[in-house]
Amino acid sequence: MESEDMTIHLHTLLRTIFTIVCLIFLLPEGHAHSGKARFHAIIDTDGAADDLRTLCMLLGNREVEVLAITTSEGALLPDSAAVRVRALLDSFYHEGVPVGAGRAVNAPAPVWRTHSRQVEWGAPSSGSAALPLAQTLIGETLENEEEKVFFIALGALTNLSDVLQANPALGGRIERVVWYNTRVEPLAGANYETDREAASRVLASGIPVTVVSANPDCPVVVTPALLDSVAAVPTVYARKIADTHRAAPLAKLVDAGHLQAWDDLAAVRLFAPELFATRKISETVEVCSLSDQVAAAQIPEEILRILRGKPDSESRVFYGFPVQHELYAADVVPMVDETIARYGPSEWRAGVLTNELHGHLGIYATIGVKMGIRAREYFNIGVDDIEVTTYAGHNPPISCMNDGLQVGTGASVGHGLITVAENDPPRPEARFSFKGKTIRLALKPEYARRIRRDVEKGIELYGNLTEPYWLYVRGLALQYWLEFDRHGIFDMYVGE
Repeated sequence: MESEDMTIHLHTLLRTIFTIVCLIFLLPEGHAHSGKARFHAIIDTDGAADDLRTLCMLLGNREVEVLAITTSEGALLPDSAAVRVRALLDSFYHEGVPVGAGRAVNAPAPVWRTHSRQVEWGAPSSGSAALPLAQTLIGETLENEEEKVFFIALGALTNLSDVLQANPALGGRIERVVWYNTRVEPLAGANYETDREAASRVLASGIPVTVVSANPDCPVVVTPALLDSVAAVPTVYARKIADTHRAAPLAKLVDAGHLQAWDDLAAVRLFAPELFATRKISETVEVCSLSDQVAAAQIPEEILRILRGKPDSESRVFYGFPVQHELYAADVVPMVDETIARYGPSEWRAGVLTNELHGHLGIYATIGVKMGIRAREYFNIGVDDIEVTTYAGHNPPISCMNDGLQVGTGASVGHGLITVAENDPPRPEARFSFKGKTIRLALKPEYARRIRRDVEKGIELYGNLTEPYWLYVRGLALQYWLEFDRHGIFDMYVGE
């Protein structure tokens, strides 16, 4: 009977894979991608509610690599906005994305500053480290980034103007400035009025600039129905938008129909330029706004599409990743939905692939998955972007962690991105480097002791490497997979 069940499962899996492969060949060419980000972006924000929505859209989409976030004066003062941005990033465990605070320009405070101060971005960090100056951070990011950069401006252009004044050559490192402003001809609106000189300087700099404006004849209102749709997207970024806009003070503004897609349109313009009517007003400056009511009606769905991201953003063979219960072994089925809900689809995908590669459900292989996903989360990057040095050695059981590290990060032996350090004794620890930044993650001693005790108990009960022993280890691996939260099981050391 067990053999028949396995045959049925195998046939079901083969049918699913065949269907997926057929879909891949039928998909447009744009879906056959390298997995690398299309947009390498610096985002400048003044801390308004529409900026929070825009940041969540861009941070959660693998087609965007957010290199840095800086703050300018507007809805909030730069220092105040920077604290909130840092809190937002930390709440997503993106501690490795740098934040820089701009300089104050002493512009009149907008009327919406009062409610902007009340929006909950996240719990402020307990650390006291001073944030770098926006001008310094932008300059260093432009100098060090290999790709040309999109500068996405959701407030005044003060910081970019300061950078160009100090080093005009850095303008050549910018692919395009995408700036939201209320109106261009004539220039008007809060993002312009806050620092007119900066805006004029950037527009005249010769850097390609796209000025995005809302169309007053086609407003896109943030409605309770739109928030319900956003809340249904199963990501922390969508949840953040829904939670903040269902709480004071934004809930009242939503109910009154006051909030619209403003700065959000800068993100939409990156992904769906066809919805905008665009015209050039100089050799390097173009202006755009929603073309008509039909285009405006598509904006909510485009926002949802950006928040969902591409289902194949981490896969090269699958389109998405199979999660149907009938494809999984009987003892795995009960944990599928709960594990994905707790830790997300990336960890689930990597865990499944690792354990198939590993040949059995392994404890340290799963620890490696969680460690690799946590490192990627810290830098907010996709697969195949990070260098790994593992201290897990060459001998099981701890070396099994290396399989999980490779799948969890994409830093495989074949890519030459992972190195096994020659240390003795081995330890469940690894070092991760990305664009000059480094962290080291180590399994906390109490978890290592628990694993050791549980495995020793299995040896006492069933003997070493016997069939009952492997069944026991399989049960432990499933238990740890479900119970061990990657945000709590590792000690993190930054810059080591």
